[in-house]
Amino acid sequence: MAWLLRGFRLFVLAVLLLPAANAGAVEKVGEILQDSWAGYIVPSYGKLSENTLKLKKATQALCETPSAGSLASARATFGTTALSWAKIEWLRVGPSMEENRLERILFYPDRKSTGLKQVQRALAGQDEAATDAAKLGDMSVAMQGLGAYEFVLFGKGSETLSSAQANSFACRYALAIAENLHGIADELAAGWRAETPLTKAFLTPSPENPLYRDDIEALNLVIGTIIHGLEAVRDVRIGYFLRGGDSRDRPRSALYRRSGLTLASITANLEGCLQLFEQSGIERALPQEGAFLADQVRSEFQLALNTARDFNAGPEALVADGKSRIRLEYLKYAISNIIARLNNEFA
Repeated sequence: MAWLLRGFRLFVLAVLLLPAANAGAVEKVGEILQDSWAGYIVPSYGKLSENTLKLKKATQALCETPSAGSLASARATFGTTALSWAKIEWLRVGPSMEENRLERILFYPDRKSTGLKQVQRALAGQDEAATDAAKLGDMSVAMQGLGAYEFVLFGKGSETLSSAQANSFACRYALAIAENLHGIADELAAGWRAETPLTKAFLTPSPENPLYRDDIEALNLVIGTIIHGLEAVRDVRIGYFLRGGDSRDRPRSALYRRSGLTLASITANLEGCLQLFEQSGIERALPQEGAFLADQVRSEFQLALNTARDFNAGPEALVADGKSRIRLEYLKYAISNIIARLNNEFA
């Protein structure tokens, strides 16, 4: 059960929340945990498993029958898969914290382009080991996840996949990535099924529970997941490429730049955080006089989401345009407002 402790300590212990709670909060904790599990965790991992299976099938069709249509289908399915991961990737507890699964699904940021170079070498050298999903799973995490798949299907030279011979090396490599991703997604979904040790621990705080000892720690995990996710969106997803203007910005380092999904994935990140807030019903833990805070959190979320959904260009174009860049800075500010509301008032 060590993975339970590691997932909990990663972020919950770093979130400084109030040490005491009102009696109503304690009474509602069981419902909040049950609804978090049934309304957010299980369906989110289920959707990821479903979409990675579709990605595997779409990639296999591309390999067997290369065409503009099959390439477009595989690319579209990649987008659906990447966005479904974006909605659950901040839940850093349980099986996602074991066997490097988080990094194997998405290695980012790639600060020295190490992963990109490894993918490029595999393509240039046609390393057959990379076309075997089982072997690929033991290779560098940067070679086996969504980032690697994106480069193969959207990077330089990817257009040739539509006219290449059947079962070309690049396509077989992409298929191995898709198969590997589906295997990991299935492991994540299986770990959260009813009656697993993790699910039992998640739903029942107790002094003997390796996940959390009492109701307060349980509430901290739920609210801590949301806050951690928001901080990562602001500081890593946006902050990594929006560095301060002029020559300091690094738009080419933005996640999913090649597939045009940078802002869409950020939107999905925010939607996932809001979904956990709503599906958990954590507002039930508020005292009656603080119930209005839930609506304030929702309003802050909507401001951020409306801003994120309004972008229709890639990071390079956005940082080059003065007005768009200001809106990106406002998006960071709007996310900070949600964090402050949750951390300083709601928590």
